[in-house]
Amino acid sequence: MQEINFFDYQFENNLNLIDINLNNNKDSKILLTNIKNIYLYSFLWTVITKDFYLFKDYERVYSNLKHQDHILNHQVELKKRLQLTNETKGNYFLLGGENNYWHLLINYLPRLICLNEINLSNTLVLINSDISEKFQQFILKIIKKMNLKDVKFIKINRINQLYKFENLFIPSNPSINFAYDFYDKIIGQFIDKKPIKNLYVKRGNVINRKVINENEVEKLLTKYNYEIIDCADLTVDEQINNFSIAKNVIIIHGASIANLLFVPNNINVVEIRSNIDGEFITKLNISNRFNLFQFNKTEKIGKKLRKDIIVNINELEKLILKNNIF
Repeated sequence: MQEINFFDYQFENNLNLIDINLNNNKDSKILLTNIKNIYLYSFLWTVITKDFYLFKDYERVYSNLKHQDHILNHQVELKKRLQLTNETKGNYFLLGGENNYWHLLINYLPRLICLNEINLSNTLVLINSDISEKFQQFILKIIKKMNLKDVKFIKINRINQLYKFENLFIPSNPSINFAYDFYDKIIGQFIDKKPIKNLYVKRGNVINRKVINENEVEKLLTKYNYEIIDCADLTVDEQINNFSIAKNVIIIHGASIANLLFVPNNINVVEIRSNIDGEFITKLNISNRFNLFQFNKTEKIGKKLRKDIIVNINELEKLILKNNIF
């Protein structure tokens, strides 16, 4: 089993490639191809060709380390299992998906634009079998807004991991720029963006990167007229509606930052950070749409890779007052 650059494989195998642009930005596009007799490792929603190649730069959502741990380190065993996998006949489209809000909004749902290029009357769309009800409802809303007809889903059990398909339509992993343009095109006209309220997005009851003194943070921000929300308790539409009328957002780093796709321009955003949080929020700040403050004055607690934090309340208040973030 070997990793390969997708475009090298495409050239060598003469694959058809459709290039879908939503504007003139070269960073805002998605690619679509279809490959016959191809395997799917559903746990990572990644494909393995019949000659046992992995694309390292195409549909991949998760880190290279995850591919190493889950696939390459077990390739002898996986090859044997793949060769015993029965082929599923027919045409399929790889949507994928999971219940992580960031991955769903950024990596998976923008792939729906590719359905405009496919004969939906004889193609089944592959989706995660345990996708939550509120995410299912949002997917159906997007499909309705796109005026797509005859979309038929087949739910895939990611735990089974290995499948083989006679013909699979495979989209590339959308960029954040493409995700922004996708939602702007499909639902932007239905979102009334007005900078009205201050919004604190709490971390809530989570496993990783807890805010140990979240009650103190809430007490401080209540003083400055912040409305406190927990995105886990809200539907996707409710999350979008809250962010679309925010004038100041203070948010703990996490999947909920994906909602910054929907905020008005020129608002203030404070990201409260733990360790190894990456620069996802800077990538979301497309064309510097909002004023971003990354707040690192937190004490990192515990032995986990992703630390819990204690927010420095005094420093947070100084930041708010100095920059009029209220």
